[in-house]
Amino acid sequence: LSHIWSTGQDAVGNIKSELQLLVPGLKIFLDVDDLEDIGALEEYIQRSQVILFFLSRGYFRSQNCLREIRASLAGNKPIVLVQEADPDRGGGPLEDLRAECPESLQPPIFDVDWPLVVWLRIDDFRLLSLKLIAEALLLCTPAYAREASLPIYLPGELLGQTLTFAAQPVVLWASPANPGAKALADELADICPSGLTVASSAEAPESATHMLLYLNLDTWSDERLAEQVKQ
Repeated sequence: LSHIWSTGQDAVGNIKSELQLLVPGLKIFLDVDDLEDIGALEEYIQRSQVILFFLSRGYFRSQNCLREIRASLAGNKPIVLVQEADPDRGGGPLEDLRAECPESLQPPIFDVDWPLVVWLRIDDFRLLSLKLIAEALLLCTPAYAREASLPIYLPGELLGQTLTFAAQPVVLWASPANPGAKALADELADICPSGLTVASSAEAPESATHMLLYLNLDTWSDERLAEQVKQ
């Protein structure tokens, strides 16, 4: 886990401990735990199968981080990029982090299709970050090198489910006098294919159970809409 102590140490510490719980048998080198000789950084890189660059403010200004980067590139090591998202913890837009990187190193780091994961700290989002990191690391190993993706599930993660209206069918009226309402209603119908019908007649049909009011700069440009809302 290549990182700079000042803005990355807490994050990579969490990444290491949680990945080892989620992927039993995974061996992770972290300098604060495993470094015995600062002069042997290149040797540690050579002995690693995959290298994770934790991108945060100051990372590319560290001489030791640059040693790890150059050794990784020279050894043709697979790389996983993890970007700190929190500006209060050294994060920032990727273009700002790239600007700190020496120009000669920018193309092999940022212009190659290395996996890029944004590190998020809110619980459910952190789980997603960990899942993406775990998948990226495993795809770089011989066992999964031929796979394009892995069906990884983490305990406690939120799963996507198809939305339905189970209690009773819903007829959603989108008035033609409300610009954009019909398009939004159609999107909802695509997301909830079961139990939702869209009506777009000039007046509300008797079967309508709900009216969609889409608010934007043009909402009240048609005088009919105000009367329809009152009704």
